[in-house]
Amino acid sequence: MEKLDIKSELHGDDATKVAFQWLKLFCPHLTSFSEFVKGKSYLWDELKEFTSNDEALTDFSSHQALNYYIMPDYFKPGEDSIFVTNKKPQGNLHRQDFHVFPKNFAWSMAFTHEDGWLGPKFVKHTNYQ
Repeated sequence: MEKLDIKSELHGDDATKVAFQWLKLFCPHLTSFSEFVKGKSYLWDELKEFTSNDEALTDFSSHQALNYYIMPDYFKPGEDSIFVTNKKPQGNLHRQDFHVFPKNFAWSMAFTHEDGWLGPKFVKHTNYQ
């Protein structure tokens, strides 16, 4: 992820609340982040009904918002932060695993360390319309 103009950072309960809302909407079959270990298992692998690779990048570029959340794929409640920015990441130069989504949770983009093979992945909220 390139250097972004971070407007704010959510910590503790505030970050956990956003992360669990994301989990409920985009991975409703999961109830916890506890089984995900950085470098061994991936939250982005649990996304359903998504577009991927070039199609995902096209979908991502066509969606705009005033602000975006950036959440690590290996989010640990109470430990990790979620960043807020008004600039959408334009790629994944360092092959990190992270999610970008607007504050209204209408969609989510998962960038992966395997972008080009198994990602990125773009998914819309079930009530997107």
